[in-house]
Amino acid sequence: MAEPSGQNNSRGLPSQKGKRKEDDAKTVQTLAGAKKGRSAFGDITNTKREGHVDYLPAHKVKELSQKHGLPYRTAANLVASSEQQKEHPDVERLPCSSGRPGDMDQDASTQPEIIDIDSVDFDNELACSDYVHSIMDHLFQSERKRRPLASYMATVQRDIHANMRGILVDWLVEVALEYKLVSDTLFLAISYIDRFLSLHVVPRQQLQLVGVSCMLLAAKYEEIYAPQVEEFCYITDNTYTKKEILGMEDNVLDALRFELTVPTPRIFLRRFLKASAADWPSCGIWQSEQEYLAAYITELSLPEYLALQWLPSLIAAAAVLVARYTCYAAIPALRSLPIWSPTLVHYTRYRASELRTCAIALHSFYVCAGSKVMNSLPAIQEKYAQPKYKCVSAIHPPNRLPESIFADLQ
Repeated sequence: MAEPSGQNNSRGLPSQKGKRKEDDAKTVQTLAGAKKGRSAFGDITNTKREGHVDYLPAHKVKELSQKHGLPYRTAANLVASSEQQKEHPDVERLPCSSGRPGDMDQDASTQPEIIDIDSVDFDNELACSDYVHSIMDHLFQSERKRRPLASYMATVQRDIHANMRGILVDWLVEVALEYKLVSDTLFLAISYIDRFLSLHVVPRQQLQLVGVSCMLLAAKYEEIYAPQVEEFCYITDNTYTKKEILGMEDNVLDALRFELTVPTPRIFLRRFLKASAADWPSCGIWQSEQEYLAAYITELSLPEYLALQWLPSLIAAAAVLVARYTCYAAIPALRSLPIWSPTLVHYTRYRASELRTCAIALHSFYVCAGSKVMNSLPAIQEKYAQPKYKCVSAIHPPNRLPESIFADLQ
């Protein structure tokens, strides 16, 4: 009979447990004579380690960031490296990589200067300056996904036409003013209307019902205190009941598949105006007029069915271009500056030549809005005639846009 395995180990074969003990003992003896390293906690708490800078001058960081158009963190790292070099001059310094100040002096003649418009907001958490570029990347991608058909009046609808849509939008502008709704709500509501009309045939008797239902949805999305359904019934002179409005709201949500987050021209306009303000600091007291004027021109595109062919970012960029040229013609101090600078090309992602068709169309909307004979939809013009908007609709538009403003920078 074979003997148990435990007896074989006791007769001369070393056990695994005993062998492990011998190896552990040898390891302990080896480590006992080794030099002990610094503990991990000591590494973390040691603030006087080599290469550490105790004080980082904020004014140098801000100056470097604004001068070279660098993100604030990049400028801070460069200043920190400079301070370390002063404390340790014997350390060999590597040559500057491309895009840093060492190269900027050499490449100043070939590289266009781009202003970092987020450097002034490095300490403002609400500005999201650390990841605003990622946000804009997402918006530029999203605007191409949930778009209405640019030809839905001809291919989908049978009982309504572009003029009816314009009248509806003009009325919704008045509704937004009546209930003090923000401009984002208005832009979002019209986006919902166009997307719904791109999918479903709507009789003309229900077009206003679609409008108030989409405005109700947009107000719930954007406003802190959205108007009640009964108020939308009242604003339509009780043409529609509460049940009808809520029923159409349900139809719109089903048609849009609850995809309510879409970028509008208003969202892009804020970013582009910030770039424009940084690029034209000499605009002075006209700065607020330029911002309201760009918002006015952008809003003039809402009743126009023709504007559906352009991306929201393109409309916003073209509106900034038209507003800048209007200010350019009125302020002599600006005439030595380019209408469309490298900074604006960088942040809008459009060259001046790419804005030509849309800008000319927006300029024609601007001219028509200022004419009492040609303007049949006056709500937007009357809105921006108020003092709270600097009465920018009273600013006379230029007679035409010269071809020179659409020339790309070399």
